[in-house]
Amino acid sequence: MPPPSSKFPLRRDCRPPDQLPATSMLPLWRRVHQELMIRAQKWKLPSNVAMVLVHLHLHPEDSEPATMAAANDFPRQTITFILDALESQGLAARQPHPNDRRRKLVELTPEGKTKAEEMFQDMIAFESAALRTIEDVDMDRLRNFLARYADALAAQNDRDI
Repeated sequence: MPPPSSKFPLRRDCRPPDQLPATSMLPLWRRVHQELMIRAQKWKLPSNVAMVLVHLHLHPEDSEPATMAAANDFPRQTITFILDALESQGLAARQPHPNDRRRKLVELTPEGKTKAEEMFQDMIAFESAALRTIEDVDMDRLRNFLARYADALAAQNDRDI
């Protein structure tokens, strides 16, 4: 690991707690998330702002604040903060809804579209480059396993809720 500096973010080594079962995937998800968030820092945006910017780029049909909140699992008031940040940086603008004056639509500005596309392409290239360094990985099996894992988590949520 490189030494901490302004160029290299500090990785926090959080050892899994002793009471965590050895079969738990939580530490792995934390590491993956940490690396993705470190990568996102190069864009100099708070991670939640970056997530919504890319979401709007990939899903312009989800341009109402309430829809964006649901799609990104953020509280509605957090989306208001995020939209304020995107607008202040000239990356997005709220527009009146064509059929309901109480609602708003959010559109990316040309600068927002450019930045979101660059961010998206960078994340795809980052992920692809990392995956290429892993020998003997069967991507179809890995994707299949992760899809089944996500389905199992969803089914458990449905049973518990």
